[in-house]
Amino acid sequence: MRRQTLILAFSVGMWLTGCGPDAAPMTEDPATDDRVHAMAPPNSCDESVDTGWCRVYSSRVACNSGIEMYAIWTPDGWCIPSDVCKYNQGPELMCPQ
Repeated sequence: MRRQTLILAFSVGMWLTGCGPDAAPMTEDPATDDRVHAMAPPNSCDESVDTGWCRVYSSRVACNSGIEMYAIWTPDGWCIPSDVCKYNQGPELMCPQ
């Protein structure tokens, strides 16, 4: 009985922890421009607009390890990160020439 009470108290505590007040929205600080940001999906396949992305000819590409990586559809066609196979036995850059 004591164990069930302890488990119930723990569960309620964890549930209440997730119900706290909303955090204030973060503001962009000019000093954070040099930080690394996550790569967002591209709006186009133009390398000059979306750095690190390139156009491919289908919805997925195969790395040398056999793993298939999925591309993202944009108005310009299928796009994929240029180094998507870097850690899957290559090729180092996926962009067709």
